[in-house]
Amino acid sequence: MCEFKTLHLDEKLGYVLQCIQCTDITIGFNILTFSRTLPEFYRFVQDVHECHDYHTGSGNDPEIRNIPFWQLSECSCMTVSLNELRHLGELLDLACARLMLENLTFNFPEN
Repeated sequence: MCEFKTLHLDEKLGYVLQCIQCTDITIGFNILTFSRTLPEFYRFVQDVHECHDYHTGSGNDPEIRNIPFWQLSECSCMTVSLNELRHLGELLDLACARLMLENLTFNFPEN
């Protein structure tokens, strides 16, 4: 059974948790909750940013859900707005920053 630590929590955006035992990442965003291994999480962050960059400047209303986002699994797709992609990217970036900070402090030499 997993025991989680919070990487980032935002009452409006969602949360990102990490299992202390297996290091898998659980993401809660809007009405979705899904998990990724650590390498899959980093790839997911990149996918979110690439999708956002691709659709930025498309001329579409950023509030309308018209962007198919297939990165949840091979068999599922959610439709998101440009603003939702931006918010998801922000949530994930803050969790990544926490992971980098923890990794940095873990590797400091002890005095």
